[in-house]
Amino acid sequence: MRPGLHIIPLVLMSFLACSTLRASEPYTRVTERPDGDIVLEMCTRTFESKNPDAPRIHMVSAIHIADKSYYSAMQELLNGYDTVLYEGVKPAGLDPIDPELDDESKVKATQERLDLLVSIAQMYRASHGHYPSGYADLTKSEDRRIASLVSSIRTDAWGNNIATRNSLRIVDDVKSAQIEYVSYGADGEEGGEGINADIISASDPVNPDEAPADSPEGIQTQLANALRVSFQLDEMDTTNPGWINADMDVNQLQHALSEYGEDSSELLKMLDGESFGAKIAGFVLNFVARSPQLSSMMKLVMMDLLAFAEESDLLADQGEAMHKVIVEGRNDVVIEYLHETIADHPDYDDIAIFYGAGHMAGLEKSLSEMGYAPSSDHWTQAMLVNPEDTGLSAMQVKMMRNMIKSSLQQQMGR
Repeated sequence: MRPGLHIIPLVLMSFLACSTLRASEPYTRVTERPDGDIVLEMCTRTFESKNPDAPRIHMVSAIHIADKSYYSAMQELLNGYDTVLYEGVKPAGLDPIDPELDDESKVKATQERLDLLVSIAQMYRASHGHYPSGYADLTKSEDRRIASLVSSIRTDAWGNNIATRNSLRIVDDVKSAQIEYVSYGADGEEGGEGINADIISASDPVNPDEAPADSPEGIQTQLANALRVSFQLDEMDTTNPGWINADMDVNQLQHALSEYGEDSSELLKMLDGESFGAKIAGFVLNFVARSPQLSSMMKLVMMDLLAFAEESDLLADQGEAMHKVIVEGRNDVVIEYLHETIADHPDYDDIAIFYGAGHMAGLEKSLSEMGYAPSSDHWTQAMLVNPEDTGLSAMQVKMMRNMIKSSLQQQMGR
């Protein structure tokens, strides 16, 4: 992976990906109001089919950090549709397991599910100070994401219940707590060999008397804090009935990138806030967050950058993997979900695709091939900056924005 990619937050990835397509019209725009406020707006574009019995498709442009009011508006809008196919690389083991898989594939799928349960148990411990005693603790968690995840992954690939085992050991007066999730294999009986052997995933042993270590904040959360805006995952409820996480899982993403010779591990560490680059970026963002003027200034720069990125080939030199995997590959996934949804629910009138603007050109092309054409646009305010909050004069703000745009255009060779 090229060094430059390491410091690009995922919130920008879809915008800055090297797409060779252009949407029918932009999905992002920055406008200046008569009172001087500068506003970033995101588009919802409705598509209608030549087939009168086909559902309307609403392409809802997502942004992963924005003003809180934007997410309230999006929640209300999206909850009004029959279903929402939304963006978000998900953990491996979350999707339903195909009962037609061969036994070797079922073992692998079950292991992924057990590993996911361990990760969820560790999330639970981070907020509660101890591991869950069973599924009841997880399903009653105040974190709706934990409860939603667990409800669909309590059985293995053979349809048998996954067991929970908690252990507490004391060696030389030192306590050690651990949680395990266990599948008893194809026969559902403890022990056995081959496909009947037990499959186990266990957490690292921890001292139950010690408070869990704080996890580093992800780079997107740090960026949201610096700009004094909200992070999508903290604001939107994707557990509502009809919402479908129509994206790749982490293993699929890593495998797809590896086929282009890219190592995704550093990128994922960056997003989790664990890499050296993330720590440097975090230091800068924390500095910005302390100054209301710097925060407003950076927010304005981000707004202009997002609008510019959609209409440009910015960062095209990041390589083929960025486009083929991050954009095209994930577009293929959501279109597959769309076909399945239309086939399975002929009663649906309105289907939303809630994805980043950088995906929209490719998705529009697929919709056109399905006989769809755009019929209307609706714009929603995502971010607002009062130029006075930057501490600069109106003329200085204008000069700064023009300088940044000129610099970006020079970088693009325009």
